[in-house]
Amino acid sequence: MRNTKLVALLKKLNPVEIRKFNDFIISPFFNKNKKVQMVGNLVLENAPKFDSEELDKRKVFEKVYLNKQYNELQINNLISDLLQLLYDFLAQQHFSKQQLLQKKYLLKELLQKDAPQHFEKTIRRYQQIESKKEERSFDFFLEKKDFYSQLDQYIQSKVKRQYDENLQLESDSLDLSYFISKLHIACNMVSRNIVINANYECNFLEEILVFCKKNKHLKNHPALQVYYKTLEMLQGKGEEEFYFDLKKLLEKHYAIFPKEELFTLHNYALNFCIKKINSGQESFYQEILELYKVLLQQKIIFLDGYLSQWTYKNIVTTGIRLKDFKWTEQFIYEYQKSLVAKERNNALAYNLATLFHAKSDYRNALLQLQDVEFTDTNYHLGAKIIQLKSYYELNEEEAFFALIEAFKKYILRSKDLSKYRKEANANFLKLVKKIFQLKNKRGKLFLQKKENVEVLLGTLEPIANKSWLVEIMRNFG
Repeated sequence: MRNTKLVALLKKLNPVEIRKFNDFIISPFFNKNKKVQMVGNLVLENAPKFDSEELDKRKVFEKVYLNKQYNELQINNLISDLLQLLYDFLAQQHFSKQQLLQKKYLLKELLQKDAPQHFEKTIRRYQQIESKKEERSFDFFLEKKDFYSQLDQYIQSKVKRQYDENLQLESDSLDLSYFISKLHIACNMVSRNIVINANYECNFLEEILVFCKKNKHLKNHPALQVYYKTLEMLQGKGEEEFYFDLKKLLEKHYAIFPKEELFTLHNYALNFCIKKINSGQESFYQEILELYKVLLQQKIIFLDGYLSQWTYKNIVTTGIRLKDFKWTEQFIYEYQKSLVAKERNNALAYNLATLFHAKSDYRNALLQLQDVEFTDTNYHLGAKIIQLKSYYELNEEEAFFALIEAFKKYILRSKDLSKYRKEANANFLKLVKKIFQLKNKRGKLFLQKKENVEVLLGTLEPIANKSWLVEIMRNFG
């Protein structure tokens, strides 16, 4: 039972959700099956790890069916029923947060039951909730379309053949929802076409763009403006004006988008900046840091209240690139609490090591790496590179060459590294070894070997950490 889909999904729930699910299981409104309740209680008693021997299927069966002979099908059916209850609970939990959606379905029921007083009261409550809601993207207008549709039906049921503005409002809301949604999808398609060389086609896109330009009501709508500008940025040939226009629009209208959309839109902007950096415009590191600061301040970048360890690492890397060491150190300590507990110590140690190395504090960098567990290829690879660079700077010859050999073996044996990363790191090791051998040499032979390394730096591809290799070669003059 410990390896079932049920337990795998239960492990995703936080303690509050576990308690609520327990209440859900024992509620007769949602579940009247006493045996499912018993299995649920037995399973949830072992949260959050769910690794107890008591979760063996046979043991659970004995507790539920007492002296009956073990039946695999019966226990599997109970587990399946409990999993279905978990699905229902997750759906119900999401629905309970959607106030407007609840009111929309209530309005449908009240309309069918011909309860005008209750219907009108619910309409007023719907409008009160809506007036406090800042989001104004495609989902909002799709909701509005259904709202106006029900209002129109209600009025038409009371007064026949009379002009009712709700029909027009229903149509306008549908237009806004459709056009914003269509541009949202078009942006996603263009982005994927760039990243994975897909072949998506957004039908009627040109016609939609022309129509939006002509229609003032649509053209001036904030959400549509944002997606229009995002599409221009993605389709453009790297024109910076589109990026800066989008940045201004996002700053001005961020409140109208739900968190998921804001995250995606900022991701498009981040990817644009990364392309600029890859083309040699390192000034865009500042843009990346500014975008990350917005994502942090508005809590857009958090998932279930937590910051990804890789996002944490990316932000630290950006701060280091800009040599903003004070802000980066403050970020490392301030946001460590936002990391998932089991990843926190590792991420903290690794990123502090990266910061110490950037500040030329190589001894402390090496000390911090002692606390890093190689739970992931990225940590393993990154830690070895920091070690190697530190040994180089400290002129620790024996440790340096020993690590080179260990690093080579790791690359060769690793099943997680792609062919490209293996090749790039193998070339890095080849070159850094040659450069170290140049450190204490001078004269004619030195110049010849230096020239050979420079040729390799210019011709060998791919090379990991190439910019660092170029930098240390400059030190030779």
